[in-house]
Amino acid sequence: MYLYGEAFSKLRPKERIWGADLADMVLELASDTSFEKATGYMNRFLHRSRENALRKKTVEEFVERTGKNTDSAYARCSDAILSDYGIDTATGIPGTDAKIPAHAIAPSGTATADKDVVEALARRYNEGRDERLRIPKPLMSVLPEGRPDDCIYIYVDDVLTKHQKECRSPGSRRTTRFVATTVISVQHGDSKYNIAADSMQEAFRRLMAFLLANSLMEDRQLIFITDGATEIKEHVQRHFGFRPYTLHLDWHHLQKKCYQLMSSALKGGKKMKQEKDAIERELYSILWTGNVKGALDHITGISQKNIKSQEALDLLKGYINRKQEHIPCYAIRKGLGLHNSSNPVEKANDLIVAHRQKGKGMAWSEEGCHALAAVTVAGINNERYDMLMGMMPRFTFQA
Repeated sequence: MYLYGEAFSKLRPKERIWGADLADMVLELASDTSFEKATGYMNRFLHRSRENALRKKTVEEFVERTGKNTDSAYARCSDAILSDYGIDTATGIPGTDAKIPAHAIAPSGTATADKDVVEALARRYNEGRDERLRIPKPLMSVLPEGRPDDCIYIYVDDVLTKHQKECRSPGSRRTTRFVATTVISVQHGDSKYNIAADSMQEAFRRLMAFLLANSLMEDRQLIFITDGATEIKEHVQRHFGFRPYTLHLDWHHLQKKCYQLMSSALKGGKKMKQEKDAIERELYSILWTGNVKGALDHITGISQKNIKSQEALDLLKGYINRKQEHIPCYAIRKGLGLHNSSNPVEKANDLIVAHRQKGKGMAWSEEGCHALAAVTVAGINNERYDMLMGMMPRFTFQA
């Protein structure tokens, strides 16, 4: 069976007899296990050995070529969509002359949670708690989004893999470099779609195209949940500043950062452990309610006898100050069944990159890393087989 898709336009002579199912199986295996194991499995399946056996190099080169063409197809698909909407295809940032629907720029009917429900939930949470650990009254009037089905949740993160070392001259210093892949997970109800790109800029460009192509900004709220990285915040504002959106700091990243800085700031040892743990637990409980002022007061009030590094405490206060506009009342959000965590993108990172590319001793070229990520994300999105047959990506939520 001959294939005519772009991904197969440069097949080697022995590869031209590969059918779509065989090619897809090679890509599936290579996305899940090492090239060496994938080659071994294919040879067993095809009953090939010795001179007729598939070579690891053949599989590796096929996956890389297919991945490059897959990534190129995603880029071209984004180009076409952005061009249709009068948006600069190089950046994906809408200008004043962009042809974006009015209901995407100024969504209507985007409801918030019921005020009475939020206040009742907060009262139940506060019952029996110490004053400092309660949800402050002003925060009860800050109403989060309404039904999750009316919202588009967007999770953004970078994942790093070890860069393949170039040849080093004798006596030169060993340096560790990483290859970055930006992963974005888009969720609407039970539907989800993943984007992987070699840069934050390209990932957001594709995100803009995806949202427009599927009319996901029209009369819907955009809720970004991230680890708080400045670069992500800047890209969100640059691409989506033309319309309302919400950006929340992922709870687990906030807690992790506080733990790291508190561990550096407070004295340790057996005698201090109980007191140190109590100080940390109280900080987490205060931040869980979104009470930034209370958290800063708590840090300021730590006794000098417990402090090992005032510099670390000052760094923590600075961090909380910088992130305060993106720290919601996590307690209320949890009570309403709303999202507090960027777990979807962490899971996507694992499936698309980490599971396959972050094994012990593994190192990757930029081309190899991004090609394999493109093949893997196409498989997760249920688009890989169609693209092998020469079609463009469907660029819509997976079935």
